[in-house]
Amino acid sequence: MKAKPISFQTTQRQFCDWIRDPELEPPQNFAVHRMQVYRDLLFNNICSFINLVFPVAQAMLPQQQWQNLLAEFFQKSQCQSPLYNDISLQFREYFTEQQHPILQQYPWLAELLQYEWLELYLDTVEIESPILAEDQDWQLITQVWILAYQYPVYSWTTTMMLEQVEHAPSAIMVWRDDLDQVCVKPLSPLFAMLIEQMNQRNVTGSDLYQLTQSALPEFSQQEIQTQIYSLKALLTRLRLIHIPHNNDEIQG
Repeated sequence: MKAKPISFQTTQRQFCDWIRDPELEPPQNFAVHRMQVYRDLLFNNICSFINLVFPVAQAMLPQQQWQNLLAEFFQKSQCQSPLYNDISLQFREYFTEQQHPILQQYPWLAELLQYEWLELYLDTVEIESPILAEDQDWQLITQVWILAYQYPVYSWTTTMMLEQVEHAPSAIMVWRDDLDQVCVKPLSPLFAMLIEQMNQRNVTGSDLYQLTQSALPEFSQQEIQTQIYSLKALLTRLRLIHIPHNNDEIQG
């Protein structure tokens, strides 16, 4: 009695399963050494994408541990897109969404992966210019992102060592300037809150005064005005705020 032929779909599934995990039984009628060549090409290609986006994370983790994470992602993730940006995002989400044990071992890793991916995102995303009212203050001329971190991952480089990691809560603003360069600016908690409000809605100087008064009720009127003036000076110096033609430019 002849054996029932295996369908193309079954063969395809077995082939893909083996590419992900070569410990499985290989599909019939395929030379394992040829399949291994194909697997190496795919695995190395995906790893090159990921390593390019997360160089600091790769440098900080022990080499074998990083390779194990790459192998686990290749084997178990359910990637649906072959695009370079999507693969790096799916790599980050694979570990954060399931609260992978590696994030418990290195409490700073989730923030580092998020920040390194954000640099790629800001480098490639299309940013629309806002429509500005000609006579209105406190309008951002481009999209900015306000981020809060428990570790200063935005300042780390590939020379960062594990023993140098320190817990240091901070806030930053990131944006892409008119030369398409990704920029980062550390902020005080107050400035981070005020700029986030500017991001979400149209605000006036009076709005910012009231927000500052609510956040810092111990401040005097003069101290609040000084903070607001300093914020405007900062945003003007960074060329992030629209200054109506009838206003004098603030020098930071």
